[in-house]
Amino acid sequence: MRPLTMHRSLLFAFLLLAITGSTLKGQGPNTSKVTNTLKAVFDDWSKAMTEKDFALWQKSTAKFRQIGIRNMIVSQKNKWPESLFEGPVKPPNLSSMKMARTMVNGPTAQLVYFGKADFGIGEGVKAPEGLLFLMFIKENDDWKFSTSRFMNLNNAEEISTTAQLGDYSFLDSPQFKPPGKVPPIPKLCPVPEMVGYLEIVSIGYETKVDVAERSKHMVINNVHKGLIIGGLKKGINPIFIETRPLNKKKGQESRTHFEINVYRETDQERKPLKLIYGSGAKKDPGNFKIIVRGDG
Repeated sequence: MRPLTMHRSLLFAFLLLAITGSTLKGQGPNTSKVTNTLKAVFDDWSKAMTEKDFALWQKSTAKFRQIGIRNMIVSQKNKWPESLFEGPVKPPNLSSMKMARTMVNGPTAQLVYFGKADFGIGEGVKAPEGLLFLMFIKENDDWKFSTSRFMNLNNAEEISTTAQLGDYSFLDSPQFKPPGKVPPIPKLCPVPEMVGYLEIVSIGYETKVDVAERSKHMVINNVHKGLIIGGLKKGINPIFIETRPLNKKKGQESRTHFEINVYRETDQERKPLKLIYGSGAKKDPGNFKIIVRGDG
């Protein structure tokens, strides 16, 4: 496997967008009123990010997201809340996108837009065509902005063609349904002694990893590269791994690969990450525990 490469841009990708296809369905009564309310909340959030207004950001952002972002920043030993507004990515500009639908499911909702999303990354970056989902959560009867997700349609010609015709009926598919539940509010993590990262190769497996009960990771039949929330101690760090082989479909080629690597951040510009634990490829990994020394 190639060494894990991590940059501080990881934080800002987490803040503003994730490339995914899972989202929504379902419209309730008073959709127009809900739409206007959600737009107003998003406008407040965008203004807060643009004008670096921390108080307005707190007012317009869901609590679980506030703490999640704070933990991401602190886990990289960046200053809180100053680093919140240091990212190169800006709130998405919706002026060139078409409003597709407002979708509500219990205390969760989304505004769905179609077109070319402009995240203000730079003039040299061509905006892809796709679906932008602005996600919201209701807290104490008030809607709060959660995050945005962008689904690139470059490899989804059928959906793209349908959307260009103004037909958004594909959003009725169950795969687009919102979660309907508010995520639990995470605990505040400590400032880490060392910044750490995980690389989990879980091909043919569902894998769950727990670091100190504060940094939980799950990957299904994929490769996961992520920041360890709360970082690593210079001494002993117990890490618990649970794996479950996935059911193979008939005629499907059998291919499995499991591996877990742990890195810590260094002060070396040419080699910012040092591998401090590598399991190598493991057959039938099952459930197990590893001990990683952060100063190793």
